Amino acid sequence: STGTVKLIEEFKTFYEEEHIQIEKQGEKILVLIITSVLPWGGKSDETAEQFFDQLNYFADLPVTFVFLVETTVSEILDFYDTLITPQGGVKADVKVAKGLGLMIDGIRTYNAWLNYCLPIHLCQSLGICSNILSQAACRPLRAEEVRMLCNTFSGHVPDPEEDMGAFLDAIESLMSNGEHTKWNPATNVDAPLIDTVKLKDQFSVSGKTGCCQRCLGCFNK
Repeated sequence: STGTVKLIEEFKTFYEEEHIQIEKQGEKILVLIITSVLPWGGKSDETAEQFFDQLNYFADLPVTFVFLVETTVSEILDFYDTLITPQGGVKADVKVAKGLGLMIDGIRTYNAWLNYCLPIHLCQSLGICSNILSQAACRPLRAEEVRMLCNTFSGHVPDPEEDMGAFLDAIESLMSNGEHTKWNPATNVDAPLIDTVKLKDQFSVSGKTGCCQRCLGCFNK
């Protein structure tokens, strides 16, 4: 709605008044905006342009915007997903998160190996791996994206481009640790953060060499 545009405008005023103190103390600001509509509510192209201008004002500044999108309308979801692509034209640090129900349904469809538990959803809402998790509800994640999730939520794993087998073995080893078992809201039972059987199946891994039918070069395209 135009409320989003107004909100960012008011935050800009606040930042202009306080930026010396903020930057002096090395602080970073997270702005969480929960929405279910386009930022300008379809009012006018002028308001849309204003929205992008306001966001880009914060390029290279210690400010992160997280848009938590609570809707299933594809037009709106597509718009916010576009913000985090080079084609979106946004230079500010922007992350996109999505509602719990949408995330659970999407991940069950595209990345069933991931236990999208409540702690991970909270992290997504606070800008931690938000963009990768948001995309996990839309498409199968690439190997390097899976690695980034592992390095953030469970522990370091090897580069899959160097050795897919070692990458998957490391994940399997990490998941044997009980602290990585969480309640899964999709199944209502406790489960590891990553189901390594389903993950291996998604990457079509066969044998001990780590070869996969969809090679990483193809999969990363």
